[in-house]
Amino acid sequence: MSANNQSGFRLGLPGLEQLTLTGFLGLFSRRKWLITLSVFLAGILAATAGYLIPNKYRATTVIMVDPRKVPDNFVAPTVASGIADRLATLRQRILSSTNLTEVMDEMKLYPDLRGRRSHEELVQLMAKNIEILVSPPSGDRGEGTFKIAFQSNNPEEAAAVTNRLSSRFIEENVKARETEVQGTSQFIDRELAEAKQDLQQKEDRIRQIKSQYISDLPESQAIHLQALNALQLDLRSEEDAINRAQQQKVYYQSQLLAQPPVVNLDGNNENSGLIPLQTQLAQAQTQLDNLRTRYGQDHPDVAKKAAEVNDLARRIREAKDENSDHHQVKTPSRQRNPVLESQIAAIDEEIKSHTKHEADIKDRIAYHQSKLERIPVLEQQLAAVNRDYENSRDHYKLLMDRKFSADMSTSLENFQKSERFIVLDPAQVPAKPFSPDRRLIDAGGLVAGLLIGLFLAVMLEVLDPSVRSSREVMEIVKVPVLSEVPILMTEHDRRNERVRNLLGLASSTAAALLFALIAFLGRN
Repeated sequence: MSANNQSGFRLGLPGLEQLTLTGFLGLFSRRKWLITLSVFLAGILAATAGYLIPNKYRATTVIMVDPRKVPDNFVAPTVASGIADRLATLRQRILSSTNLTEVMDEMKLYPDLRGRRSHEELVQLMAKNIEILVSPPSGDRGEGTFKIAFQSNNPEEAAAVTNRLSSRFIEENVKARETEVQGTSQFIDRELAEAKQDLQQKEDRIRQIKSQYISDLPESQAIHLQALNALQLDLRSEEDAINRAQQQKVYYQSQLLAQPPVVNLDGNNENSGLIPLQTQLAQAQTQLDNLRTRYGQDHPDVAKKAAEVNDLARRIREAKDENSDHHQVKTPSRQRNPVLESQIAAIDEEIKSHTKHEADIKDRIAYHQSKLERIPVLEQQLAAVNRDYENSRDHYKLLMDRKFSADMSTSLENFQKSERFIVLDPAQVPAKPFSPDRRLIDAGGLVAGLLIGLFLAVMLEVLDPSVRSSREVMEIVKVPVLSEVPILMTEHDRRNERVRNLLGLASSTAAALLFALIAFLGRN
């Protein structure tokens, strides 16, 4: 025994300090029926619990995201949200309380729980039993799939609800896309109407400016320049005509003054000294009129000649005053020449007509010059208005293109040529329950029973006061052991041992059979 103890491996456990690895094997041998019964009894309890847990059936359907049939470069899509974002939105709609209530009432789910649980609890229970799994897109066209699963105690019910949820997904996707397309189309229509109104206002503004300032437009610049050239020629012709008429008038006046005077024997000669002054005054007045016509009122020569005319008029008045005090004497009088006087009068009318025509030409020249001066200002104003008009027209054209794309996208949605959901694998009635996993429960019960049996065996060994090794004797009596006497079993002891083994085997076998039966019933 000493040799066995020395070759054994000691485990330092409280109350088991004297046991080696060989001693533990002996311990397990002595308590084998306890450990075996503990294993199968715990397994029976676990199998019974698994058997009593109701079956949960899970039905799954696979839906494929079928991309649009028409390439994006032909028709621009109006639905900008991605499949992941749209699935997240659809998930929220499907799992909403309103939608789940409709499905629950339509499929008549949870009839046994309707009177015992509130409506909110039933909705939460149904949402907990729904599972949505999204797979990443694959392929060049971006095909993707997602799965919808539903758990229920009834396999037919699980399949029916799963298929109904998949149809709800497809319906909600169609509604969401139609709503987004219609919203986009309505927004574009509203923006298009506003852009058209703005474009019409700018067109009316351009039309108003052109009709109001038709003679100030840049296109009329050539017309004004041509008119100015013609008017300049007409003005020069009128000035030349006035000069010729004035020269002719001076000539006739000089001939009239060159005639010899005639003495008026019946008249007085008190005004004989005034005739030269009056002649000079007439000539000066004629020259003043000519200067005013040619240079205007503010010219220095006009001012000088006007002063001369005023001086001659003053001298004539002074001469008349002096002659009023003298006796009247007979003075020669100038002889009248009706022909020359009529010619001078005709020339005066001609000068007057040319002067009026010259003034009209100057007014017309001033008019065309003012129009030419206004053309750059109006040109800048028209450039700003035209620039705004071009921007509005480009914006309107862009909206028209987008309107066309939106209408095409709407047509694609109506004809199911856009992105859609297709059920690849409809939900089938599950043949086996999804949960509970009774094999795992049974295995867990057996492992727990083994641990419990080992624990009980160790605790009984610790509490047992029997001495089974020489080492324990040495610890008690403090003297060395000289020899060991083996256990001498009588016939009675051997019979009792056989009975205990038979009872242990019978109980263990019965427990094992019962465990196997319950496990079999639970799995079937």
